[in-house]
Amino acid sequence: MAESEVSQRVDWWRVITDLSCKGMTMEAIRSSASVPLSTLAGYKNLNVEPKHADGERLLSLWRKKCAPAVPVITGSVRNRERSAG
Repeated sequence: MAESEVSQRVDWWRVITDLSCKGMTMEAIRSSASVPLSTLAGYKNLNVEPKHADGERLLSLWRKKCAPAVPVITGSVRNRERSAG
């Protein structure tokens, strides 16, 4: 990938946090997305990417509850550059 190209990916932490802010518990999100609670926690807290089908279910729920545009972050889960503090 050229240095000028920037990839975007879904910000799963934001998706799950937005659902929580809309009043959904982690259990309700887990149930709606049909994933184990530990897996959902991994998406939110460990920067883990969901399987395609799991991600589609989460995004569908997010669109119904929150907004039409999916939140994204810049960079790869594998190549995230950290800014000097």
